[in-house]
Amino acid sequence: MLKEIYIAAHHGFCMGVKRAITIAEETAREAKGRVTILNEIVHNEAVVERFKQQGVGQAFAVDEVDEGTLIISAHGVAPDIKEHARQKGLRVVDATCPLVERIYEIIEKIVKSGYYIVHFGDPNHDETHGIVGHAPDNITVVATEEEMLSLPDWKDRKLGLTVQTTAHTNQVAQVEELARKKWPHIEIFNTVCNATTQRQSAIMDIAPKVDMILVVGSQSSANSNRLARIADAICGRGILIGSAKDIQEEWFSGEFELQRVGVSAGASTPEFLVEEVIKRLVDISGGQAKVIHAEKKKRHRTVV
Repeated sequence: MLKEIYIAAHHGFCMGVKRAITIAEETAREAKGRVTILNEIVHNEAVVERFKQQGVGQAFAVDEVDEGTLIISAHGVAPDIKEHARQKGLRVVDATCPLVERIYEIIEKIVKSGYYIVHFGDPNHDETHGIVGHAPDNITVVATEEEMLSLPDWKDRKLGLTVQTTAHTNQVAQVEELARKKWPHIEIFNTVCNATTQRQSAIMDIAPKVDMILVVGSQSSANSNRLARIADAICGRGILIGSAKDIQEEWFSGEFELQRVGVSAGASTPEFLVEEVIKRLVDISGGQAKVIHAEKKKRHRTVV
């Protein structure tokens, strides 16, 4: 029987996601003519579907849009893509997360100073595509520590290391250590966003107290997937679910009979989905489960 439901202190929408959604909503309400979002405004199926229902279009390439307003998603794009859109006569509204734009600024500045960039991240992620586009001839993307170690020694080359904003903080620490050993002269730039650190730390806080953690988020969300993997590593059952519909009652009876469950959500997950999950869990417990909200810490521990 389910007895306790622990809610992670930090979960759900981050600043960049809130900002992107607000920009898209205001643009859809005020713009004249067709409004189209390039890629997904944020990586959450419920949010994407809501904009579609409001009549906002979606495209995965500028060539698919011939008129109106084009909204750049929170993950950003390469500068040549925005320029191509303007040349086609499209009005461009940029909803790129400021913390992603910060990486652009860092890369552009140090490349001008003669640096070559090693970027640790998912090469297929929208954010990475945009980052590479800001220094296409001066950057190499690596997705694993092995890929990084296989790169040249570059003893006489000025090097800088950046990482995806949603990278696993534990892995980033290991990557930085390996990078320093391989290239003692490399400059390290901390580009993991604070929201990522907060949500990962919050998972680590509740994981030892529960039998399972449910992370609410879409399969396309990198940060949601990482939260589920962190939870799974600590408590043995970290499951990514899209909504309350994915919860299975047999988890709390019969063979498993889990009594304590944690709930968190990726940075692109709307709060109403989290609330629906909590309600579903309480219903499964027959209204008996105690909902415990973890306290936010004034200072978040450094993950090493």
